[in-house]
Amino acid sequence: MNQRRIPTDVIDQVRSDVNILDIVGQYVQLHRSGSNWFGLCPFHTEKTGSFSVNEAKQFFHCFSCGRGGNVFKFLMEIEDLTFPEAVYRTAQLAGIELDKSYLPQQNSANDRSETGQLKRLYTQVSQLYHHILVNTKLGQPALDYLHQRGLDDELIKEFQLGYAPADELLRAFLHEKKEDDYQLLRKSGLFSERETGNLAERFNDRIMFPIRDQTGQVIAFSGRLLAKVPKLPKYLNSPEGPLFNKRKILFNFDKAKKEIRHEGQVILFEGFMDVLAAWRSGVKNGVASMGTSLTSEQIYLLEQTANKLFICYDGDTPGQNATKRALELIAPLSKFEIGVISLPEKLDPDEFVNKYGTDKFKEFIAQNKQTELEFYLEYFKQDRNLEKENDQLSYITDVLERVATVKDPVARDLALNRLAKDFGIERVNLNSQLQSFIQQTQAQEIKENQTASYKRSDQVSYSTQQRQEQKRYSPLEQAERLLLYRILHDHDVFTRIQNLADFAFVHEDYETIYLLAEGYFDRYASYESASFLDYLKDENLRQLIISLELTEYGEVSEQEISDCLNFIIQRSPLETQISEVQAKINQAKRIGDAQAVVTHTAKLIELLQKKQTEKSII
Repeated sequence: MNQRRIPTDVIDQVRSDVNILDIVGQYVQLHRSGSNWFGLCPFHTEKTGSFSVNEAKQFFHCFSCGRGGNVFKFLMEIEDLTFPEAVYRTAQLAGIELDKSYLPQQNSANDRSETGQLKRLYTQVSQLYHHILVNTKLGQPALDYLHQRGLDDELIKEFQLGYAPADELLRAFLHEKKEDDYQLLRKSGLFSERETGNLAERFNDRIMFPIRDQTGQVIAFSGRLLAKVPKLPKYLNSPEGPLFNKRKILFNFDKAKKEIRHEGQVILFEGFMDVLAAWRSGVKNGVASMGTSLTSEQIYLLEQTANKLFICYDGDTPGQNATKRALELIAPLSKFEIGVISLPEKLDPDEFVNKYGTDKFKEFIAQNKQTELEFYLEYFKQDRNLEKENDQLSYITDVLERVATVKDPVARDLALNRLAKDFGIERVNLNSQLQSFIQQTQAQEIKENQTASYKRSDQVSYSTQQRQEQKRYSPLEQAERLLLYRILHDHDVFTRIQNLADFAFVHEDYETIYLLAEGYFDRYASYESASFLDYLKDENLRQLIISLELTEYGEVSEQEISDCLNFIIQRSPLETQISEVQAKINQAKRIGDAQAVVTHTAKLIELLQKKQTEKSII
C-alpha cells in the first residue's frame, strides 16, 4: 500500500478537532496560571516551569528554550516525527480514525534516516526474539522459566518479552529482511565487532526485555542470562548509541505514564522483574532505572508526570541502603513529595508477589507508604542494639540530623515526640539539640547556595541580557509588528493594506509573512494562529508569529493603524538609503578604496543621526 498525501482539509479537520492541551498533557504535567497552562519543558531541563500552552490559540511555547508551535509541531519535536507522521499520530492520540494509506510507509525520507533505520531494525528484532520465546522449541526453556517466575502468557505478550538463543541466527534473519547494511548493524548495538571485522551477536542465551522510549518505540534491549555463567553479567544492556541513553530511560515508563498521570504518583522499583510483578498485581504506575543508580534526567522525566514518588526497593540491607541513596539524590533535585514502601521479611517485590500473591501485594502497596522521615527512623536502627546507651546516642544523633533538614514543623514535632516517648527523654533536651543541628544545616545551605550562585552568575547574567535583547525592538519594528498583528487578526485592516499599491514592510520577514497571508486568506475565511503556523514553512517565521501571539495588543483603533502606516512609509526610504550606503562601504573595503570608505561612512553617520532623532509613535 503506497502512502497518500494527506489532504489539507483532513489536516485542518484533525487540528480543529483536537485540543492541544489534551495532547501535551499526555507528556507534560500542566497547571493553570491565568489564561495559560504551565509545566516543566520536555525539551530541556529546568527547575521552574517555563513551558506554556495557550489553549485559546492552540499553541505551545517555552519562554526559556524558545521552542514553540501547534500540536503537530509538538509531536514532531517530542517524538522525532515528520509532519505527516505527526498528523497521523495526533489523530491516533485523539481517537480520530484516519485512512491507513496516510500513514508514512517504509522507505520514506524519515525511514531512510539513521534513527529511522535503527528503530525499524529494533522493532523487527524485538518481534523475532518474542516469536522465538513463545513459538519455538529453542525458546521453550526460557518460556518455562518465566512461567515458573509467575509470568503468564498474557503478561509476556504485553511486554513483548523474548529470547535470544545460544545459536546465532540474527544476522541471517536480518539478511532475509534486507536489513544487512554492515555499518548500520555495527551502530545498532546488536552485534560486537571481532578483530577480524566479523560481527558476533551481542545477546546469547538470554531472556530479552525490550527497552522502549516514552512513545513506546523499542530502542534497546536488556538481556538476562537464563542460566548462571561465570564471569558473565546477569543482565547485559545494549550499548548507548543514537537512540539509547540509559540515563534518560526508565523501564516501563511508556506503559506506566498514563496511570502515573491519573494517580499523580509513581513507584520506583529496583528491577525489571519487580515492575512486572507489580503490573500483574494491578500496580501499573511502576518504573525502574536501567540497572544503575537513578539519574537527574530520569527524575526530571518523572517530575513532568507526577507530584509524588515512592521508592520500593528490596527489603534487605543492600536494598534499604539503595533507598537511602535514592532519597539523598532525589530530595535536592526535585519538588516531589517523596515516600518509601519498605517490604517485610527482606523480600523484593517479585519475591513478595510469589510468596503472598498479587492481591496482598497491591494491598500492601496501598496501605504501607511511609514518609521520608519515617523511613529514616527505621533505617537508622540497622546494625544497632538500642538496649545499649552508645547505640541509643548515635541513633538519636542520626535522627536529629535528618530531622533538621525537614522543613515541615509538624513533621519535626512528631519525630521529637516519638523519640522522647521511645527513649524516655525530655522533649526540651531533644529540641535544644535539634536547634543546634538546624543552625548547622542552614549555614551549610547558605554556603552551598552562594557557591552555586557564583558558578551561575556569569551564565545567568548573560542569559538575562540575551533575553532582554531578544525582546528589544526598534520603534520601526514595533510599528511593523503591531500592524502585522492587526493585518492577521482583523480582516478589515488586511483589506485596507491590500488597497495600498505602494505599501511594503521594511523588514523582509514581516513582508514575507504579509505576502504569505494573502495566499492564506485565499484559502481560509478567517485567521487561526495554529492553522497559519502550518502554512509557514520557515521556522524563523513560525517563531515570529508565536512571539506576536504572545504579545497583548488590546483593541484595534483607526488612529493606531494610521500612525503605524505613516511611520513605516516615512521610515522605509530612510532604511533603504542606510542599506545602500552600508553596501557601498562594504564594496569600498573589498577593493581597498580608503577614501570611498571615509566618504560613505560620513554619509552613513548622517543617516543614522537622522534616524535617531525621529521619535517613536508607538
